[in-house]
Amino acid sequence: MATQGVSSTSIPGLTRKGLFTRWLASFSIALLAIALAASAQAANDRGLLLEAKKGEKRVYLLGSIHLADKSFYPLRDQIERAYSSSDALVVEADILAMETDPALQMKIMQESVYPAGQQLKDHISPAVYKQLQDWLAKRQIPEQNFSRLRPAIAMITLSMIEMQARGLDPKAGIDRHFLNQAHRNNGTILELESVLGQIEMLNNLDNPELYLQQTLAQVSEMDSFVPRITKAWKKGDQNDIYDLVIRESLEENPGFAPLFDKLFYQRNQTMAEKIRDFSADYNTLFVVVGAGHLVGKKSVTELLEEAGYSIEQI
Repeated sequence: MATQGVSSTSIPGLTRKGLFTRWLASFSIALLAIALAASAQAANDRGLLLEAKKGEKRVYLLGSIHLADKSFYPLRDQIERAYSSSDALVVEADILAMETDPALQMKIMQESVYPAGQQLKDHISPAVYKQLQDWLAKRQIPEQNFSRLRPAIAMITLSMIEMQARGLDPKAGIDRHFLNQAHRNNGTILELESVLGQIEMLNNLDNPELYLQQTLAQVSEMDSFVPRITKAWKKGDQNDIYDLVIRESLEENPGFAPLFDKLFYQRNQTMAEKIRDFSADYNTLFVVVGAGHLVGKKSVTELLEEAGYSIEQI
């Protein structure tokens, strides 16, 4: 996709206050935890797993972690058992399928960069571009690697680089963990969205320069945010996850409510509707989505509850 190897929009950019980077932390094309503990402790981490039931239908909902490391595994046995007992895996986007589809990769590349003759610096202010240049110099990355990226893609790419610089790996993400199993065993995989659709949504955000600027300005805060969100996810603390991903962001940036509506609430509505539709055809579903979609008001969880599902955290 991008020059720095961005494979999907499920890339977290973690800062304490950055609006968009908080969202990246939950967007599959989203993290919601980084494994900082020893692997011997990983199996005891609770994680965010919920069970939704309606009649004979059952839906497991796992809050996604899109960047992690090997110390996060093994997952809690109950999470693996829930997956094994399910008829289909439901994800935001099948990133593994994308990686083996050259035609789709080409479409994603075309959506990620400006046409020939246009450059990123032509679409953002000189001040923000100077911030980007300074960051590139610090990371010793050639400017040409970013010269044609669209603002939202540049933001995601730099967030990815910062997380990888801290030893994290998108290949260790929870969604990829279960996608690997499903592909290996020819399991049924259902998509709530698509990689291409997520890229198109990013490119259609209002004022993406603002979010790029925030990300650049707050990269240094990444270290303080990671332990907080890690602890919240490992405890399975829905309130803390909601506070970190959504509530604090909206309190600090009330003018961004329309953006949150687009990034979270509208997508939550679509996700919940698709989960209900999929549930009509399968008795048990195992759903992996960014944890920010499962907590608080207007979440996928709340919408399913309003549709008659009983919800229990397990």
